[in-house]
Amino acid sequence: MSSLEKRAWLTLWSQCPPYLVYFLIQAVWPNWLTTFQQRIACLAVVAGVHAIAYVAGLLWMKRRERGEPLLLDERDRAIDARATRTAYFVMLTGMIVVGVVMPFSDSGWKLTNTALFAIVLAETVRYALIVAGYRGTPRLAH
Repeated sequence: MSSLEKRAWLTLWSQCPPYLVYFLIQAVWPNWLTTFQQRIACLAVVAGVHAIAYVAGLLWMKRRERGEPLLLDERDRAIDARATRTAYFVMLTGMIVVGVVMPFSDSGWKLTNTALFAIVLAETVRYALIVAGYRGTPRLAH
């Protein structure tokens, strides 16, 4: 398994569960967190869990990869470029919705959570496409 694919799997497994819980809380119990401090604390816990899981996984992977060359070849770069380009358009669409459409009808935490959702969705799409790029049939061009 390529180092890029391993890191993509690590990111998906460290990012998706905490943010899924966060967005479920926001959707199912929107009034559960009422104060600014409660909302920031919830977001900080989720981001902290994501960061700790990712860093721990990365340290574990680096220890196991000791001595292996971690250079990317053309296929790795092509897979990464294709995934990044698609994720960029997901992010762009989300930011247009948050910055251009939503301010006319919504404000506050709804804007914040929608922007965060767009960011998390774009990252999830990117890393899912990287994994799919290694699992699918090889493509020669971007």
